[in-house]
Amino acid sequence: MAEVTPLVGTPTQEEMKAADSGASGCYNLLSNSVGNIYSVLAVPCGICGGGPMVTIQQGFVGLITKFGKFDRLLPPGRYAYNIMSEQIMSVSLKTICLDVPPQNVITADNLSIGVNAVCYYRVVDACKAMFEVDDYSMAISQLAQVTLRTVLGEHSLTEVLTARSTLNARVTQLIDEETDKWGIKVLSVEMKDVQIPEGMRRAMAAVAESSREGEAKIISAKAQRDSAEILADAASKMKGDPVALQLQWFDTLQKIAQEKNSTIIVPDSLLGMASKLAGK
Repeated sequence: MAEVTPLVGTPTQEEMKAADSGASGCYNLLSNSVGNIYSVLAVPCGICGGGPMVTIQQGFVGLITKFGKFDRLLPPGRYAYNIMSEQIMSVSLKTICLDVPPQNVITADNLSIGVNAVCYYRVVDACKAMFEVDDYSMAISQLAQVTLRTVLGEHSLTEVLTARSTLNARVTQLIDEETDKWGIKVLSVEMKDVQIPEGMRRAMAAVAESSREGEAKIISAKAQRDSAEILADAASKMKGDPVALQLQWFDTLQKIAQEKNSTIIVPDSLLGMASKLAGK
């Protein structure tokens, strides 16, 4: 098979790439030089409030890209920059409160509930947050929704209502592990409200009321039992002491006599006993 001989004077692919790279490098160098000259000439204007100056506010960090590539970070302050080669993005380092959209969740006992949650996070690595994920706020919101449905779906409704703090900690841990590669620290995920269907709410209220009634009956029965035991013990002691029994009768009659419009009929036997006691 005959070899194909390249035409004399035709550049190879490597030579074309080198030429493009050289041309790009020359263009970048020229643009950067022009931008630097403009920045120097515009310094007086920048002092007066104009020119290529940027202010990074407290709580933010400035991220500079040069010809589309990450170059450096700027702390809060006022800076001049090269408008021909540099672009500055301001990234917030403050704690952000993200409202997670309401979620319909099926619990482990096949009950449908609505969950409202809020997520607190902050950027710890501005470079990762800007270049590792597109719109990190939206990504965190979507991740929080999926994680909430997954974690709550593994537990019953009773566990969701009674172990909310434990479930919040679990959801926070899972989301934070995923957002670490984005330079995001998830501080907390909190369930604000758990919405239960009306029918289920009425059923739970009926169960709670029945439970309270049962507890009240148990308490009343225990009180009656204790009272009966005390009365039985007192009766047993009075049985062997007729005088004590008669004194109890008189005490009872005295209490009855204190009532208004009361007529008391006392048997002769009690009157005789009273005389004997008085004689003593």
